[in-house]
Amino acid sequence: MEGTEAQGGLPLDPEEMLASLAALRDEVAAAVERAGRQLELERRMRERPWMVLGVSAGVGFLLGGGLWPVLRPFARAAARGLLSPANLVGLVAAVSAMRAERMEPTGADAPEDRPAQGKSE
Repeated sequence: MEGTEAQGGLPLDPEEMLASLAALRDEVAAAVERAGRQLELERRMRERPWMVLGVSAGVGFLLGGGLWPVLRPFARAAARGLLSPANLVGLVAAVSAMRAERMEPTGADAPEDRPAQGKSE
């Protein structure tokens, strides 16, 4: 069981999580840059600065919580549904299945066509 779980039974190594978050950050930055090129933001800002200002203000209002009073009942219902005992059991089962799939077979479970690690032919 060594190497599969961190101390305390955590499913992921903290270094692995940080590496995953860094990769995700890089992917998001690349996607934002690609979207900016596709939307031609610089050209649009030169041609219609007031329209760009209005759209950005509207998006900022929405992201800043402008519709939160309207969306709050939906968010609470979704949270209650996600945190129900049946869904938590399903989530734990899914995470366990993903971890089991990631593990390589070793020893007697290793495939015949591939030599076990550490042995040379």
